[in-house]
Amino acid sequence: MPNTAKSDSLRSTQQAGAAFLPIHDVLVDIRSAINQQSQLIIEAPTGAGKSTALPLAMLSWPEINGKILMLEPRRVATRNVAQFIAKQLGQPVGQDVGYRVRGDTNISQQTRLEIVTEGILTRMIQHDPELTGVAVIIFDEIHERHLPTDLGLALALEVQQSLRDDLTIIAMSATLSGLSLSNVMPDARQINSQGRSFEVQHQYLPCPSQQPWLVHMARVINDTVNDASLAEYQLGSVLAFLPGKGEINKLARLLNERLDSSWLICPLYGDLPPAEQDRAIGLTEPGKRKIVLATNVAESSLTIEGITIVIDSGYRREASFNPKTGVTRLGLKRISQASAVQRSGRAGRLAPGYCVRLWSQEEHGRLRKVDEPEISLSELTSMALDCANWGAKSFSELSLLTPPPAIHEQVAWQLLQQLALTDPQRKLTSLGHEAYALGCHPRLAHMLLKAKHLAHAESQPQLCVLACVLAGIIEARGLPKKGADIHHYLGEALHGQIKQQVRQWQQSLGVSGSVQNAISQASTRDVSYLLALAYPDRIAKARGQDGFLLSNGTGVVIAADDSLAHEPWLVVADFQETQGRNAGQVYLAARFDDRLFNDELKALVTQQVQGGWDEVKGRFFAEKQTKIGQIIIKTETGIAPERAQITAALLEQVRVKGLTILNRDDALIQLQYRVELARFYAPEHNWPCLTDAHLLASLSDWLGPYIEQVNSLAALAKVDTYGLVKNSLSWQQQTLLEQLVPTHWLMATGTRAPITYQMPLDENGHFYHSDAEQGRALLSVRLQEALGMAQSPSILQGKMIVTMALLSPAQRPLAVTADLASFWQGPYVEVKKEMRGRYPRHLWPDDPVNTVATKFTKKKTPGL
Repeated sequence: MPNTAKSDSLRSTQQAGAAFLPIHDVLVDIRSAINQQSQLIIEAPTGAGKSTALPLAMLSWPEINGKILMLEPRRVATRNVAQFIAKQLGQPVGQDVGYRVRGDTNISQQTRLEIVTEGILTRMIQHDPELTGVAVIIFDEIHERHLPTDLGLALALEVQQSLRDDLTIIAMSATLSGLSLSNVMPDARQINSQGRSFEVQHQYLPCPSQQPWLVHMARVINDTVNDASLAEYQLGSVLAFLPGKGEINKLARLLNERLDSSWLICPLYGDLPPAEQDRAIGLTEPGKRKIVLATNVAESSLTIEGITIVIDSGYRREASFNPKTGVTRLGLKRISQASAVQRSGRAGRLAPGYCVRLWSQEEHGRLRKVDEPEISLSELTSMALDCANWGAKSFSELSLLTPPPAIHEQVAWQLLQQLALTDPQRKLTSLGHEAYALGCHPRLAHMLLKAKHLAHAESQPQLCVLACVLAGIIEARGLPKKGADIHHYLGEALHGQIKQQVRQWQQSLGVSGSVQNAISQASTRDVSYLLALAYPDRIAKARGQDGFLLSNGTGVVIAADDSLAHEPWLVVADFQETQGRNAGQVYLAARFDDRLFNDELKALVTQQVQGGWDEVKGRFFAEKQTKIGQIIIKTETGIAPERAQITAALLEQVRVKGLTILNRDDALIQLQYRVELARFYAPEHNWPCLTDAHLLASLSDWLGPYIEQVNSLAALAKVDTYGLVKNSLSWQQQTLLEQLVPTHWLMATGTRAPITYQMPLDENGHFYHSDAEQGRALLSVRLQEALGMAQSPSILQGKMIVTMALLSPAQRPLAVTADLASFWQGPYVEVKKEMRGRYPRHLWPDDPVNTVATKFTKKKTPGL
């Protein structure tokens, strides 16, 4: 049992110390800065009080004439910070201090400080670009780099620059490491505060290779709280960091088996009800200790009372968007060094702390320094809709801390256009404006609005109510496990948070009707039609034992015992890709009625004539394919291929089989090598890339226009490939190439000795672009013709020494050297001794450097 007196003393220390925070030392500087300029960057480590004491102090500054908005990265922290500050004022939440998160608002007319989650600010700016009544915006914990924070900051900066030069923007972070705030806020005043923390002792206990890491973590927690040598750290409670809800629940069961009733096991994650969150965050009753099992919601912003020990799994669940499949892949990833510091710092808030890291110290040194920002990993469709509503046609028009991957942005805009929410110029359509007003994911907004149109145009109000039900289920968190069929979850819309959300959407859409009736009347056709409106790229066709093929070309699988496993068609609302699996796992779907292709969804169906090469019959063919995305619904054969299809089939054969099916002779290979060397050593001349990979990628440009009369693979092999590739160079470049990287070297005897270029090859026989410096120029010539040369020749304006292959009179190799001067002084002596007897009629002088070169025998050489 813990020492109760010491525990109570710790509680008193914490309560008394709440008024003395390091941020107080810089409040005068902050206040002065706010009076002088409109942008401020504050770096304040964990425990400084920036999230609580600073906004509390600002409420008393009369020069702040308006409301203060403070953004928190998580809902749990938003509620907690608002409650703490209100308590300091002796008020309930909702008076001077309030909060807003999605689905939960507690503010009033007198509220002067609003704590909001990040996405709320974006909506506020879009609704009122002048932010009427707002004087200050504080971006707290900006180092966490959540996507809504980056977007909110970019929009706020634009508002400040164009509409509200009196608006003050404050960016606060525990660390500025890895942040590029100075790029978007170059004129901001920076103020640094000290943190308030005690020393934390670190212990590294990696998991044994044969043991599950959760079992190891449970044992470490049990050993740590019962180890008598750690008594000085056992005055408070324990905070354990885990990647997600599933691991938290499993660890809770393992700990309940090991620990007695004096311990409270408190989960803490975003979906937890507020009352249970408060239980995890608040102080325990005297004589009790708790173990908080938390995700990274507890990493920053959130103060959990009484923690002196941290047990860190070192894992986080990281979501990364896959643009090829249009879905976000979840993976278990190691945290960054910055996150590890934040987590361990939680143990040193009140007294000296103790942190156990479940990885090795050597591995710690190999962890990435900081986490990647969400904008580099996330799906960006909602952000693109925000961008379009703001009037921007590209993310580059916004002052973002980090630009997103170009392919992620491209996929987002393409989906918006596919859903008819934007036009080809990336302007919002009328449907897009309505979709943005709904405030849900663009896919669901498209489904809801199309259903609303049907409700009015075809008197089917129950279809719109059903759409609200489906959207509520798809957006819900923590659904019970009832298989993949979404029909099994329709009843969840009759109670709880889903019921509330369905009702809100009904009000927004202006459609009435009984949810119970809509559920009871829901048919497979109706459900699949509505889901296809949201997920047209996820209509799926069975492909035997290999699961299903989505219309976007992605393969997915479903549990073998699921009721949908043997359906011919599905429409998939939710699937996840995970590390180590080739196909995504379906979690939510519905049977699909393929008769919809003939009527309601006929706009998704395309027809095209596809040509190709039949390997078995050795001829070209063409067929008419009826498709939904990448899925072929029907094929009609016996169609004569057109010229464009034959050309496309020829190019595809080259792509599949490689350049070897063309007339790729030595001259072409040498040209590729020579140009690559020129690109490496003389890049100022803008040489084109002629590597195999580039030529294959650009076949349509350099080969396509010249095979319009080619009708067979045999004729294709006779095309002058060398000439076509050479014409990629301008006349000036061809002339310069011969000067810099010649094919021959003019010897003193008049012989044009050939130079062969060599490059290192990969396992597929392609040369490495990055290894051009390892290439070699090999000049082959009879030794007698090299007489009189003191040094090896050089090319590329002296940047590359030519290697000489010196041949016997019978054209046999005698020596290979890139240092001719050393060869004459050393190895040549032995060569001379051996060759004089074998080729007595040829010249083997004792002083080769001062001997005139010859290509004749001694008898025909003048002067001999």
